[in-house]
Amino acid sequence: MGVSVIISFIYEWEMALLILSIAPVLALRGMIETTKLTITNLISLSLILFYKVATEAVENIQTIVSLAREKAFEQTYEEMLQTQHRNTMKKAQIVRSCYAFSHACVYFAYAVGFRFGAYLIQAGQMTSEGMFM
Repeated sequence: MGVSVIISFIYEWEMALLILSIAPVLALRGMIETTKLTITNLISLSLILFYKVATEAVENIQTIVSLAREKAFEQTYEEMLQTQHRNTMKKAQIVRSCYAFSHACVYFAYAVGFRFGAYLIQAGQMTSEGMFM
């Protein structure tokens, strides 16, 4: 990457400076992607407790029936299901927002680069071939 930065400064320093000024935003994009993955992993880990209660009820169905505790397990399962659903929906909003922002950053960087390049071409400071070099 160091060589490409040097070459870009040699050919068109203004465009290189603009793209380097956008680099911190793109680094922030990477951090947001990592956060999104972490939140997704937390959702997966929280499902383990949910599956544990269901597995326990199925494995011990004879004991549960003999003690007439079907309703208690059903209520526990339903409460956990509703709680998990609410938490997942909240986290899904965060994940969606992170996804949208992180992908939009790249396209905004493209737009800024192409717009500035068009300005330089229009001003006569750069050729169209020089922009894509």
